Amino acid sequence: MKGPFDVAPRAEIHRAEWLAPVCAPPVENGAVVSLGGRVVAAGAFESVRTECPAGAQTIDHGSAVLFPALVNCHTHLELSGLKGKIAFPQPGFRQWVSLLFDLRGAMGHDFAAEGLRLGEEEVFRSATGLCGDITNGGAAGRAGFPGLERRIFLELLGFNLDSMEAATPAGIQIDPSGPIPAPHSVYSASAAIIAQCKDWTRARGLPFTMHVAEHSEEIEFLNNGKGFCRELLERLGRFDPAWKPPGKTPVEYLEWLGVLDPNTLLVHAVHMSESDWRLAAARNCTVVFCPRSNRNLGAGRPGIEKPLSLGLNCCLATDSLASNSDLDLFGEAGHVFDNHPSIDPRKILEMITLNPSRALGRAGEFGSIEPGAKANMLAVAVGAGVSERGLAEAVVQSGREGAWKWVSNLPG
Repeated sequence: MKGPFDVAPRAEIHRAEWLAPVCAPPVENGAVVSLGGRVVAAGAFESVRTECPAGAQTIDHGSAVLFPALVNCHTHLELSGLKGKIAFPQPGFRQWVSLLFDLRGAMGHDFAAEGLRLGEEEVFRSATGLCGDITNGGAAGRAGFPGLERRIFLELLGFNLDSMEAATPAGIQIDPSGPIPAPHSVYSASAAIIAQCKDWTRARGLPFTMHVAEHSEEIEFLNNGKGFCRELLERLGRFDPAWKPPGKTPVEYLEWLGVLDPNTLLVHAVHMSESDWRLAAARNCTVVFCPRSNRNLGAGRPGIEKPLSLGLNCCLATDSLASNSDLDLFGEAGHVFDNHPSIDPRKILEMITLNPSRALGRAGEFGSIEPGAKANMLAVAVGAGVSERGLAEAVVQSGREGAWKWVSNLPG
């Protein structure tokens, strides 16, 4: 016997002047049929409504673009309690790290949990349906903000440690149902930890993510073993005196360790040589750019155009509220539009939807509007009369101005 709340879900037809599935060309006078939180059909309104179940509710969004929820594949939500506590821009990475350590040290034991709560709310209210979230352990649980999914990565540190297990925080188990192990960087995790994390993720077909070539200090450290990275490790008591600098770039070092492949996400990738880009392309890696964070930390300007020209899977992400003023991917897209004018706006939109969903292993569910995908959709107001040629730019500009709304039954 059915209870009073066992009511079958009702289908909805969402219609707008444009449908931008991202995985396919835009459709004028487009529509999406959703049922039970999934997309049933998407296409021209006149054809789609014939496929709709009887009794469906039609919702007309007028002069708007139906667009998938955004995918932010590199965040540190547990740092969200630091919003507004660090002035931007910083003179450099060295100064920023010192401030970060001081601020984190002054926060209470609930720092990560409270940061996660604040971060989940902010990232969802920034039009995002899926994020790749990095935690040092305090936010390893699934808090479960309605309408938002997290792909959780456990960031491992330990330049002087010899195993993934030794670097795992107490009380956390590395298993397929938990967070995905992810070494922080080549200057904060040992070669053994990096290789073991990759072996673990490779065996399970999971994404492997780490900070790579973010700042010039990282390049100096691998090249000659000197500079700020060594000073920091020695100050923290984590330097391995037996370690010898490999004299390689970060990408060359990761290739030597055997970790570059299509499931590897190179995050930041600011200080890349021509040969680095060719190697990343040969291994079909994903590149995740956080350009506003790089600007705020004085780390440099990423050359986004190069990997796009080589056909790499390129993504945009916000990084954290310790290095960025917000978690708004539309804001990140607008920054790229302003500062990299040669990049096609259609490519920019792919970098905040389809490409990161592929990188996180969730293609077909997030980042596109197609049958079977989650019906986490936006209606981006662009005004009447926008042509297909100008549609992508209009979505970027309207999105960065906050002219969008959720169209599904999600908290708003």
